Amino acid sequence: MSDSHYYFPFERLSPTGRDRVYIFGAGLVGSRLQRQIDEHGGFVNLGFLDNYATAESVQDSSIRRVGIQKPGILATADYDYVVLACRYWQVPEFCECLFKIGVDSRKIMTARPENSRLYPETPNIGNKWDDYYDSAEKLADEQIDDYFVPIIDKHKISLERVLDFPSGRGRIAEGLHKKYKDDIGSIVCCDANAEAIDYCRKRFSGDESFGFAVNTVDTWRCTPFVFPDNDFSFIYSWDAMVHFTYKWLDFYIGEFYRVLKDGGFVLLHHSNLGSPDVDIGYAKSENWIENPHWRTPVSPEDISFISERYGFRVVGQKIIDCVIPKLDCITVLAKLERLRA
Repeated sequence: MSDSHYYFPFERLSPTGRDRVYIFGAGLVGSRLQRQIDEHGGFVNLGFLDNYATAESVQDSSIRRVGIQKPGILATADYDYVVLACRYWQVPEFCECLFKIGVDSRKIMTARPENSRLYPETPNIGNKWDDYYDSAEKLADEQIDDYFVPIIDKHKISLERVLDFPSGRGRIAEGLHKKYKDDIGSIVCCDANAEAIDYCRKRFSGDESFGFAVNTVDTWRCTPFVFPDNDFSFIYSWDAMVHFTYKWLDFYIGEFYRVLKDGGFVLLHHSNLGSPDVDIGYAKSENWIENPHWRTPVSPEDISFISERYGFRVVGQKIIDCVIPKLDCITVLAKLERLRA
């Protein structure tokens, strides 16, 4: 489906046309929605919101006319709704950004795909984080098939004892357990969010192959894992450490090395924003909140430098798209006995 085949949700707005809306996304979908507003008349678009596009970087004259601002203005702006101008599968990430700003989920609307039979239900975003996780759940199996399975099978990784950090509500842990049920001995879900771990306890209650741990952190202090040395055969981190600063990446990669067994592997999903190959149209900030999709400005070279300093061998790195081309990277690390001499 073309990015432009989406429709503005006129039917959900006031028939008086007095609702004030922002459109989140200044790409092809956003330009299509603006043309529809211009043709329809009556409705007011207060402006486009985008994490990385600027009026100078977009080609569409209608977007430049309306103007582009950072989503953070919603914290103080007066508006009725935010309409998401993104592809259907990107809705969870767009919602995550808005929720962190404090946007009421009742003020979020999605554009309607042209072929609605392929999308029979509007994404449920009515309960903030609960529904973000629900939406993200739908992507888990595809991500496991695309990224985890090829790496696990290629390196013949032992799943005797697995650590999922930060685990969130366990969507990857569940998918991995289903995929490799006969090979997995145990999976430990670990997260700084105690509520997420409570959710995992309920989700996996009755299954003794799952364990749980809360890794308490604060803004300034990184806290070591409660696990002993050489405890896990496989560690993975998915869709979370893309937001970790260099300091925290350095600390937790060190912890991964400590708690990983000899011969074990790490699958690390991290940002590639620091690479010169990623152009966002403006200066990248050391403050990750100011960057597109809240990525930290690190590169695969940074991760290799940190990892090798602790004793890991980098056995693979794959650049992947995440809304922005080449925005993320997957690094695979191995802890080999001969490297500890």
